[in-house]
Amino acid sequence: MTSRPDPVSKIVRQDEERTALVEFYAHEHDMIPPSPAVSEGSDSDVRIKDGYDSVDYLSFVLVGIAMLWPWNCFLSAAAYFQERFKSSEFLRENFQSCIMTTSTITATVAMIVLSYQQKHAKYTYRVWIALVMNIINFFILALTSIAGGSWAITPYFLYLLVSVFFSALATSLSQNGAFAIANLFAPIYTQGIMVGQAIAGVLPSIAQILSVVTVENTRRNAEDDGREASSTSSFVYFLTASGITAVSLLFFLKFYSKHRAVINLAGLVVGDGNEIQQPTRRHVALFVLFRKLHHLAFAVFYTFGVTMMFPVFASNIVSVNYAEGVSAPNSWLRPNVYIPFAFLIWNMGDLIGRVVCGYPQYVIQSPRALAVASLARTVFVPLFFLCNISGSGAVISSDGFYMFLQLWFGITNGYISSCGMMGAESFVEEDEKEAAGGFMGLALNLGLAAGSLCSFILVGIIQ
Repeated sequence: MTSRPDPVSKIVRQDEERTALVEFYAHEHDMIPPSPAVSEGSDSDVRIKDGYDSVDYLSFVLVGIAMLWPWNCFLSAAAYFQERFKSSEFLRENFQSCIMTTSTITATVAMIVLSYQQKHAKYTYRVWIALVMNIINFFILALTSIAGGSWAITPYFLYLLVSVFFSALATSLSQNGAFAIANLFAPIYTQGIMVGQAIAGVLPSIAQILSVVTVENTRRNAEDDGREASSTSSFVYFLTASGITAVSLLFFLKFYSKHRAVINLAGLVVGDGNEIQQPTRRHVALFVLFRKLHHLAFAVFYTFGVTMMFPVFASNIVSVNYAEGVSAPNSWLRPNVYIPFAFLIWNMGDLIGRVVCGYPQYVIQSPRALAVASLARTVFVPLFFLCNISGSGAVISSDGFYMFLQLWFGITNGYISSCGMMGAESFVEEDEKEAAGGFMGLALNLGLAAGSLCSFILVGIIQ
């Protein structure tokens, strides 16, 4: 008859295995990972926060890029979708708002669900499954830009919204997981994600411009049809998105392999079927977080709500120095180059605003002041009406003025949103910081959802 294991001996053996693994990792990497048994503010926690490695930092930057590349990919390809839906006036005028609404509502619902799954979350799994989803999604999108040219408009539009849905779901998973993992390490890694997100706005715009210019010039020399050129350039563009995400996945897997002991012992994944079990986190009610962070949450919410007016303007404002059928066909001011260039300018401003927040002396510390600053950004909306909307003429006939607006609209977005996201941890308890990050992410997505819904009103005004 086989005797049953003694429960006390089993617990002791688990503790010994955990201690041995911690000591091994500390010896190999000169960094002791925090375990649930380590008290708050201990030396172990300090050591892990002080660690820095350039390759690890690059991994988080790439994950940040992969998070928002899909979103910016859909926005920067506005000229392609306008061409694709030109036979339907309704879709041509409203596809941008439909994309934004589908994306932001999906992301908001996903973030709400994820915020209630704090106790046993597998954050590492969330990141890599999100990256795999986007690799597949954009590879298929690239194929349909070539093979789907004969599709009827309505089926293609429905497919596009399905693609946006899965992309938004993947982005929510990666945001939720990556920020949780980054919090185990030095704060510089969280900043790396923020910078990566801003870079994700700059690079798709550049890729779209280059793909259009390169492919269209090649097709023009071959005297091929312009629509085929547009499809080919979009194929290159979407395939690039899939490739960038694949690179991000490889770097993330390398990072996880290197720091597996830290992540496992912190409870972010269940370890390899071993007896070490995932600890239970304290659930923090959203009302508690709102009471402590309402000014910061409002600043982030309103900032992104106003920002969602920008894609509608960027997709409809054209150069005052370009006239269809009059200007040179290969002019850099033609809409399918000018529009992604406007997105590029805005995203460069967004990147500048986020980088500035890396210097503590330039960060707004007062939550109330930050909320007021977010309200002040509303002034940009009427200013955009002074530009050349849909070629109807401009009150201020200057491309420079329009690009100046886009630059500062981007700078203020990156700056205020980063100040809000970074400041949240200063107003909550130590064991509430992880939940506070999720709450601020929820405020961000609610702002995007509200702004995308309001964009339909803006489209009606513009048209």
